[in-house]
Amino acid sequence: MIRRPAITETPLPVIIVLGPFFVCTVLTAQLLARNQPPTTRSGTGVIRGRVVRADTAEPLRRVQIRVDEWSTRDGSGPAATMTDAEGRYELTQLPAGRYQLKATRGGYVEVAYGQRRPFERGRPVELGEGAVLQNIDFALPPGAVVTGRIVDETGEPVARVSVSLERRHYIDSARRLVAESGSSTDDRGEFRIFGVAPGDYVIVARFDASDLGSRDRVRYVPTYYPGTPVSSEAQRVSVAAGQEVPGITIALARAATATVRGIVRSAGHASSGPFTFVAAREISGPQAYGHTATAIAAADGSFAIAGLLPGTYFVEARSPSDSEFGSKEVVVDGPDVAGVTLMLSKGATARGRIRFDTGNPPQGLRASQVFVVPRFVEPLAYHQMADMSGGPPVTHDDWTFELHGLRGRGFIRAGSMGDWQMKRVRREGVDITDTPLDFATDIDGIEIELTQLLTTVSGAVLDDRGGVALDATVVVFADDAEKWGPHSRFIESARPDQQGRFTIRSLPPGRYVAIAVGYLEPGEERDPDVLETWRQRGTLFTLSEGETHRLDLRLSAF
Repeated sequence: MIRRPAITETPLPVIIVLGPFFVCTVLTAQLLARNQPPTTRSGTGVIRGRVVRADTAEPLRRVQIRVDEWSTRDGSGPAATMTDAEGRYELTQLPAGRYQLKATRGGYVEVAYGQRRPFERGRPVELGEGAVLQNIDFALPPGAVVTGRIVDETGEPVARVSVSLERRHYIDSARRLVAESGSSTDDRGEFRIFGVAPGDYVIVARFDASDLGSRDRVRYVPTYYPGTPVSSEAQRVSVAAGQEVPGITIALARAATATVRGIVRSAGHASSGPFTFVAAREISGPQAYGHTATAIAAADGSFAIAGLLPGTYFVEARSPSDSEFGSKEVVVDGPDVAGVTLMLSKGATARGRIRFDTGNPPQGLRASQVFVVPRFVEPLAYHQMADMSGGPPVTHDDWTFELHGLRGRGFIRAGSMGDWQMKRVRREGVDITDTPLDFATDIDGIEIELTQLLTTVSGAVLDDRGGVALDATVVVFADDAEKWGPHSRFIESARPDQQGRFTIRSLPPGRYVAIAVGYLEPGEERDPDVLETWRQRGTLFTLSEGETHRLDLRLSAF
């Protein structure tokens, strides 16, 4: 069975307002997670169902049903359709495989199949060759609406202010605010955010005051409801299903800010080309990660990024052609920061070769079906798109590979559009599979070993009466806390399919803990505090190379 390469991780919510660099990072993650190029679907399977309104059970027309994730035997791409007047849909010509489906319509909350609560992952659908799955149904809750007004310090309305509803998620070893939905103010300073899922939110208003000029130290800064520039002081707003929450008024805060000045250089000379893009992205400080301010370097390479509150920033530059990048960590503690030099370069190159634990390359597997990708550790951003615009780099016909445009620290990961997956990564005989590499300079001599001896953990989740519990999430993680982390290969999660079966594949051999929980937002399974609690209550087992381990779990009562 062809599966997505084991380099994928649990999907995270899409971040929509954290600045252009971070958006590129998210797009990169989505691109790498879907590294099977779409092909013409030629299967014989069918999925049918119906979509209704959750509160009235009335059929909903014009709902888009799409395959959000897939794992098929022939690498086929996604499919989508719309519901008819009776709320019915049909997806046809589907190859056998495991699918994730989502239903979307304006004014309603987007729902994944099997999702029972907001922000929960959906359940997969297992489709056999020629099978017809009936009653794969959805109930869409009407989206809530949040309305309000943004004013300045005198009470006057402010137009073109970005307003977003944000929630904290565990991302990259910390809980960070992530935008779930948003809008902008009109000429009356009013905003309306619709299709909101029920939950607790932090509301933040961001006004782009770049036209004020870099000499204005006191500026409008991102302001959290009811009117503070410090995220930890924000007041949460509770939103119920279908509720309209009116009257949210935020007075934009003004604060003394700093300017970071410097110069962009390339090959030892000031940048001669216009439109070199420079951004300062906060990685710690009162804005709690993600605040971005931008500038365009002058023809001589000089730049000034204004409006920065105290904090630590990555200041990053990219050339107009996107072929060169430069970055530096800068601490802003009050006064302006000058003398920052960003050296543009094409980044490092990692070179190596694919090997197989069976010896010679297998017949039937083409080098072009093997993908090698970097997985960055540090929160660098735009350069991670380097050489990825057409998809993950594929292996050359002689089974060698090259990764270009690398910067910072990260891992090398690989997978294939087949049953061959990564076993280990070596360099000069040393196992570096889970050791971050420093991409400050070129790295040669990397050997990636692929194997077909893949592990599988599968089973069912039972409730307290012994029945199958469909509404659950299974998490399997290493018993060794040293193997926990945001990029760990030793943590995976899954939800049961329509038959109540869960499957987790390609974990490295080792000693693991498994637990089934009733509700889990994406990312929570990588929080070490949560894992430590689960370790005391989970089921301990050992997984050998190539082993298929059967594991039935009881649903935990927390």
